[in-house]
Amino acid sequence: MRRWLVAVCLLVVAVIPRGSSGTASGAASGAGLPRWPYPETLCDQRPGTPAPAAFGPAATFGGDEHTNITAVAFGRLGGRAVAVSTGQEGTMRVWALPGLTPIGEPARSREIVPGDGLTVEVPPAPANPGNTLVSTARMNGRMVRVTVGDEMRVVAVATGRQVGRVMHLGEDNSVGALVLFTLGGRLTAAVNDNGGDENDPGLDQVTLWDLATGKETGTIGGDFSTVRKATINGRTVLLTVNRGAVEYELGTAFPPVGTVSLWDPATRTEIGRLGGNPPPQEPEGGYTRSIYDRVHLVVGELDGRPVALTGGGDNALRLWDLTTETLLAATTPNGHIDEVESFSVAELDGRRVVVSGGADGTVMVWDLVTRQRVGSPLTSPAGVKQPLFTEVPGLRPFLATWDGTQRFWWLNPGGTVEPAFDGLGAGWVISFHGRAAHLGEEAGRVRLRDLNTGAPIGSPVPVTGEQPIGRVLLTQVAGRDVVIDVRNRLRMWDLQTGRRLGTILDVRSLGSRDARPAVAQARCTTLVLSGMGAAVRVWDLGTGRELFQLTGHSELISHIRTGLIGDRPIAVTSSADGTARIWNLTDGRQLGPPITIGRRYGVIQLTHLNGHTLLIMAGRDERVRLWDLGGR
Repeated sequence: MRRWLVAVCLLVVAVIPRGSSGTASGAASGAGLPRWPYPETLCDQRPGTPAPAAFGPAATFGGDEHTNITAVAFGRLGGRAVAVSTGQEGTMRVWALPGLTPIGEPARSREIVPGDGLTVEVPPAPANPGNTLVSTARMNGRMVRVTVGDEMRVVAVATGRQVGRVMHLGEDNSVGALVLFTLGGRLTAAVNDNGGDENDPGLDQVTLWDLATGKETGTIGGDFSTVRKATINGRTVLLTVNRGAVEYELGTAFPPVGTVSLWDPATRTEIGRLGGNPPPQEPEGGYTRSIYDRVHLVVGELDGRPVALTGGGDNALRLWDLTTETLLAATTPNGHIDEVESFSVAELDGRRVVVSGGADGTVMVWDLVTRQRVGSPLTSPAGVKQPLFTEVPGLRPFLATWDGTQRFWWLNPGGTVEPAFDGLGAGWVISFHGRAAHLGEEAGRVRLRDLNTGAPIGSPVPVTGEQPIGRVLLTQVAGRDVVIDVRNRLRMWDLQTGRRLGTILDVRSLGSRDARPAVAQARCTTLVLSGMGAAVRVWDLGTGRELFQLTGHSELISHIRTGLIGDRPIAVTSSADGTARIWNLTDGRQLGPPITIGRRYGVIQLTHLNGHTLLIMAGRDERVRLWDLGGR
């Protein structure tokens, strides 16, 4: 169903009644009803609710937590061992060991930074330019510095002179990690790289090099994102984060993505495996998550025992005992661990709730007042990748899903789902004059039916072209129920007779990326709001004329929503510029300053609670957030 939401934008140059070529000879939809376009109505709308001057910060459902962990480290704070992590949301957090309980408040930082008594041990990372890694060790009684990029070189620290031969790894080589250790009494380098252009797009294996001779001594087969070393029971062990590749031509399947393998470097065989942080399953046809699914790994000691810390795209930290290969502790995310694809405000068990569905296949119910999760996450129906939740007055909350066929499901108070509306075709379940109705497509026409009886409401409307249900809006103008279809022009039909009332030509802008139009009741008429690049054009549907434009965004409009703050009609717009703006629809002026939201919101809704208007957003940042816009 989400795929139907094909957005368009409007650009008007003319208003033409049905059956004319620019004249006013359009046919009315029924006896005694005026022809469209209608004369302009004088209106002096003066809302009593004061216009808000500013809006408060966002509140996050489930509280503030990591999303997509981007780095991990061990450190010390106040003389005790701690774990440190950063996440995509832009915070650094410190955790007590061994329980991984939070210490203090998160710090705003995208990098692990020591200070305020915190010391950290951060593994070396590639330093631009050159994508090189540097490490030091003792070889043949002297300290040497090893650098690795397209080549690997060994240099004596004391003299700066090169030691031994240059080891060529590959042009434009991408290095994931470098580990130095002693194997058979000889200084050895374990390099995780992709082998450069010659190997692209080959596997990122781990290659072992004897640094004294400059010769390759072996390869650990697989596809890895990093390599680390640990000492377990007195011997050196290598740890790799697995990327789960399959070498089809050899029929070889490597360890699953997100797991951590333990290797004996002498025999180059896997001797153990940790569960690591398996990433959320990517939805079919979904976006690429690989940048967030990478598992981050560090190795250290806790009370004299070797341990490992992992964190990744499942938003969890895990502490592992390397001797027993067991999990010591883990954090548990409250919210989704993948994109939030849909949500709806509903009433469940007598309370107002937000029901959210994610690409991770989970359904979560949140208390709208406390913003805390109600019960455990639910699993959406098998095979469902795109749940869309709906609330219609008088009906239980239900969800529509798309897995090649549209299906409907009741959401029960106990948190289970069961099939709903058997045999109902594709379309929208809506509230129409207080009764549940289904707006669907039949024989190439849009048809509204009573949901309970199946009886038709009005006449079929001949909306044609691709995805007609995803483009139409049902509203009223001058007391008449109408269907409008917005593409490169706006067409309007009388719902009762199915006859077209008129057309606004050249209603078009940049294409399918534009926001879906919205309707509102303001200025004593029906307004249609349509995106046009970075602006929104506001039309009087009764007269077919443009009233004003909502301007202020600097990039493409992505969402348009309409509602009320008290008795003041408003519009909310969001844009690729990372802001949302609130507009007064009586005069087109912006209310308050822009709200900074970022660029990752794909679902937006307005609702009300205790007299206040709430703006709720969710999307790729995996969180549901709320802004109180005021009211009363």
